[in-house]
Amino acid sequence: MQILPRYLRREVLTHAGLGLGVFTFVIFLRHLGRLLQIVVQSSSARVLEAVALLLPTALIFTIPMAVLVGLLAGLSRMAADNEILALRATGWSTWRLVRPLLSVLLGAAALALFTSLWLTPWANRRLLDLESSLRNSQIAYAVHPRVFIESIPKVVVYVGDTRQGGSQWRQVLVADMTHPQAPMLTLAARGRIVPDGPGALQLHLARGISYRLSRRRPAALVVSSFLSNDVPLPLPAAAPPHLNPPALPTGALLRGLYSRQWLADRIELYRRLALALACICLPLLGISLGLARRQEGKAAGYTLTLLLVVVYYVLFISGVALAQHGRLPPWLGVGGADLLFFAAGLGLLARGSHVPSRRLPFALPAWSLRRRPGRNVAGAWFRRRAGRTGRRPPLMPFLLDGYILRQLLGFVALVLGGFLLLIIAFTFFELLGHILHSRISLAVVGRYLLYLTPQMLYLTAPLALLVGTLLAFGLMSKANEITALKACGVGVHRLLPPLLGLALLLAAGQFALEQSVLPRANRLQNSLLARIKGGPAQTFRSPAYRWVFGRQGHVYYFRFFDSGANRFDQLQVFAFSRHHFRLRREIAARSAYWDARLRGWVLENGWQRRLRGARVTSYQRFRVASFRALGATPAYFKTRTPEASQMNYAQLHRYIGRLAAGGYDVNGLRVQLEQKIAYPLISVIMVLLAFPYALSVGRRGALGGLMLALFVAMGYWFSAGLLQALGNLDQMPPVIAAWAPDAAFAMAGVYLILKVPT
Repeated sequence: MQILPRYLRREVLTHAGLGLGVFTFVIFLRHLGRLLQIVVQSSSARVLEAVALLLPTALIFTIPMAVLVGLLAGLSRMAADNEILALRATGWSTWRLVRPLLSVLLGAAALALFTSLWLTPWANRRLLDLESSLRNSQIAYAVHPRVFIESIPKVVVYVGDTRQGGSQWRQVLVADMTHPQAPMLTLAARGRIVPDGPGALQLHLARGISYRLSRRRPAALVVSSFLSNDVPLPLPAAAPPHLNPPALPTGALLRGLYSRQWLADRIELYRRLALALACICLPLLGISLGLARRQEGKAAGYTLTLLLVVVYYVLFISGVALAQHGRLPPWLGVGGADLLFFAAGLGLLARGSHVPSRRLPFALPAWSLRRRPGRNVAGAWFRRRAGRTGRRPPLMPFLLDGYILRQLLGFVALVLGGFLLLIIAFTFFELLGHILHSRISLAVVGRYLLYLTPQMLYLTAPLALLVGTLLAFGLMSKANEITALKACGVGVHRLLPPLLGLALLLAAGQFALEQSVLPRANRLQNSLLARIKGGPAQTFRSPAYRWVFGRQGHVYYFRFFDSGANRFDQLQVFAFSRHHFRLRREIAARSAYWDARLRGWVLENGWQRRLRGARVTSYQRFRVASFRALGATPAYFKTRTPEASQMNYAQLHRYIGRLAAGGYDVNGLRVQLEQKIAYPLISVIMVLLAFPYALSVGRRGALGGLMLALFVAMGYWFSAGLLQALGNLDQMPPVIAAWAPDAAFAMAGVYLILKVPT
């Protein structure tokens, strides 16, 4: 009698393993490009170690969901195939069916407890230890051209251009901010980062010149040139571990329950316990629902998984918010969702051996081929036209196309909703430590998650289309609907037009989203994320002084800019020669304002001097002077240099054109420009890959084809991210880096479709 318990456990564990892989990949999909970029840039094994240390945090969320989807998908499939009914006919009661599954639940709970209470805090502490060393090896690659780097204490660095993926710098400006009123400027033609022991770096400069300025004696200027020079760059100290509750050991949380941050410690401790015990509470309710007989089979299992997870995380997040504001005790606020699901699961199991599906509020509507009177106007037109001409147009929409689209859209919507929920829940709990420490309101967190959602829709829509296609056609193939269509003379290739039409529509929607909504949403969510993490909302660290690179080779350094009155306070303007990158002109003023009639800046109480190399050629003081040649208008200082993700295709194309005209390296930006068109077309490629696999599974069900095609899809994303990283490092042309994965996998998909027997 041990055969049947093993069969039950194997059925559940197979689906759970697949769900664990899919959910974990979806979480890492958001950071996959950045991780591959770091791996390509650095040969250090510590980078791969850091990637591996991110897994425990993701497993805390994916283990309960994987067990739940394994139970619901496996039991719903067995119920739809009448296997549960056959077991009951042999005398198996509900509790006897549950007993073999309890070992799965207890094993998953033990693994989750180990991961939550010990492995995840250890991984977080290890990541903190690796942070400084990884910063040393990656700071050169993190530099963005034409952006001031102000994260280094008392030093501001500006890089005009980069080569070899960021390891070699050109036109380097280093400002020593030890005395902000009189910064020391160092200009160099080339530069690169050299590690100088733990916690420190050196900036090696070549062919440069230094200018020591003084506001008290404006006429005095000390100039020195050099062939090579090393500038020490001390790194900022890492945040102390006690400010990061997720990194604290569980024992430290227990001992510190009555410390000054006792509420944050208690919420973190109960969160670790609650997410681990969710491996029992969630699946216990899933067992009761999965044992119900359903005609939809695995479709009901996947749907119930998403609905239960939605309810669970809504209750969980609401309870954490109430506990954070002191309206509920921490143990009740954090563990309330587990208690409710545990009670509901026991209650349903105690009701008896059968739970009628008509009483369940989660049942899917039955999708069938039945026509509804008065709804198929297009079909009636086609029948009338066929009666007159004797034939029907072969590529026009029919009832079959509508049926396929309804099936597919239902699965795609469910899968996409599940992916979004998983990412949002993971992001919320990933930031929970920062939220509690910085006392960020849930309204700010909600706005951040709202602005993050469009980017996640853009990233996960192709994967949702892949999974939806596999599920829909896999179940149709298993139910012999594909065989019935073949018997009626309909070839399987006739099923492709509605699929490709939906994929092209989704690709167009992604491109439209990227052109309209994503740039602004990315800017807002980046600003809110900096606020949640306790960083500045602006691009500058010091509120007292700010650096801005203007047009025509000017650099503006000022203490304050009034955007309403268009007025500067304590302004300095440095003009550099374009070819030799040397200071050729310096202007300083106590104040400056924009004159709309003159269309120029009016400076008050200042001076200017001109230089040629290390020699001052002229020096003049002024009370009031107008400078129209500065080039920048007030609107220029009210905006920031955008990233590629914060620009649409046209804006990025114009930005690349301006940089290329100035002689800057724009290879990495060209890769991202090509990606703005290449990435939406992934939806079409996912359909080409999923369709032949879904039709080849036959009576075995959708599981085998789903696993194989998902491995192919993961290979696509990894190869695309790897080639993009190589393109950013100037290792291959941008067009090849962006389009080679699309072309290769599209040809593979077409080949597999042509091999499908019709």
